[in-house]
Amino acid sequence: MKRILLSMAILSLAACSDQADQQPPAANEGAAVEANEAAQAAVPSLEGEWVVEQANGKAPDQIWPMTAEATKDRFTIVSECRKMSWTFKQDRNLIQFTPAAGVECARVRSPAELLADSTVKLANTVVFADEGRTVQISGSGGTISMTRR
Repeated sequence: MKRILLSMAILSLAACSDQADQQPPAANEGAAVEANEAAQAAVPSLEGEWVVEQANGKAPDQIWPMTAEATKDRFTIVSECRKMSWTFKQDRNLIQFTPAAGVECARVRSPAELLADSTVKLANTVVFADEGRTVQISGSGGTISMTRR
């Protein structure tokens, strides 16, 4: 008798799991997939011309504004007579920078330039706001906030 009850219980569970596997997808599942694809397509590119507004939450202490330019695979920060450059790869909100040849000048790097250099070298995240008009580049070296020119 115990074997019959145990067999019936096992068959009942097996029948339930088969029905769950065979259920058609919910009607709103297709809409959720489309919405997810649309959300993924909305991440802007870093390409363009930028003004560095903040480094670690503070305006750069500079006489001249610090600007940046990103092309398809190169990112350059211009600070007075210095150009610091990196190649980069962006995959949505993930980013990786690799130092590239830049232009140095005859003065010591300013604290803002040192901070920008260390932030970009160690950056791994790029987050856009205001429909791509502002961006934060961040990682273990700090955060740089920029607006499009």
